[in-house]
Amino acid sequence: MMKMKGIPMKNTRTLASVASALVLVGGGASLALLGGGGVAVAAGEPSSAFGLELTIADNAVLDQIPAVESTDGKVVTDSLIGLPANPVASGGVVNVSAENGKASSSVTDLGVGDGLLAQLPSEITDQLGTVCDQLSAGLDPVTGAINDALLGTLLPQLGGLLDQIADATDGTPLDLGLLGALNLSSLTDLQLDGLCDVLSGDTQLVGADAVIAECNGDTGTTVITDLAALGLPVDIDVSEPNATLDIAGLVTITANRQTANADGTFTVDALHVSILGQIELTVASATCGEVTSDEETDPSDAPTPTPIESHVPVTG
Repeated sequence: MMKMKGIPMKNTRTLASVASALVLVGGGASLALLGGGGVAVAAGEPSSAFGLELTIADNAVLDQIPAVESTDGKVVTDSLIGLPANPVASGGVVNVSAENGKASSSVTDLGVGDGLLAQLPSEITDQLGTVCDQLSAGLDPVTGAINDALLGTLLPQLGGLLDQIADATDGTPLDLGLLGALNLSSLTDLQLDGLCDVLSGDTQLVGADAVIAECNGDTGTTVITDLAALGLPVDIDVSEPNATLDIAGLVTITANRQTANADGTFTVDALHVSILGQIELTVASATCGEVTSDEETDPSDAPTPTPIESHVPVTG
């Protein structure tokens, strides 16, 4: 994996020298006071952005990568190609940028959930493959006449395998216990087929070609292209803030999540995915804030006094 840095931001801070020094000259009692009181202070809250954040059971797996913060209001950027190894998310190129009052974040080739079952014992995944192959055949429109008969047999088998997955992952960092509680009968034929593809590792639970968040002051926009869940297109209006879609308790998708923060900043999360209530993934987040710099004049920068020669008459 290669991490490509954008143009690094050079942060300059002026530190006040509050200590004074006493200098002894020769053996006399001449004292010189050195030091100044100049201070550069940044006021307000900075803009920031990050690409992805992933937690599993409240434990950080991907901790806001990559992330930037514009502490002095100037443009700061960063980029990342590929994601660190993890059981949930994959991605192509991530770009983040922040400056005074503006921020943006984008992620390409997003994939979510295609590695959820990678650590399961082969005896479970092999059975999943067999049941799902039969289920997919039974859901084929050409053989729709035997659909109901097959579903009556295969759905209980699939449910039993989900219970086994729940037991196998109990107490592990990636606890999939809620899979056993899924109401499979609430899924459409196409969703069932897609779930089987996810369980077999053949497709992504959620995917998108591009996910983009931008904010400007206290407004924000989200762009998501080719968003899909269980291999099916997702119809969600990203022009509306906090648009949400839930699929049978398996996955909840929130697009264009907007938050007015208590510190006065404004955040846009382009996409938030919650899986089985314990896996939380935020994709493309931008936060807008403003900072100002109140700079005092450093006494050491004052011009040196120029001596003035004069003649004072002497009387006596």
